[in-house]
Amino acid sequence: MRLMRLIGDPDGIAALKELVAEHRDYMKFLIGEAQSNTNHVAVFKTGDGAHWELYLHLESGDLEVRKPPAH
Repeated sequence: MRLMRLIGDPDGIAALKELVAEHRDYMKFLIGEAQSNTNHVAVFKTGDGAHWELYLHLESGDLEVRKPPAH
């Protein structure tokens, strides 16, 4: 079994790591959300109000942090 790698936008990864440092179980929550959602995406918001997506790549198990698409 491969380990999950955190990939994607460096600013988003840094923001996620800050959130996880403050709330240890938050990463588990986001992974669970991404696993259970049909699009494999969990959305999170940082303290400065920025929105990010955590996308679970099923084939590799990698977690990609990315900006959500503009509407």
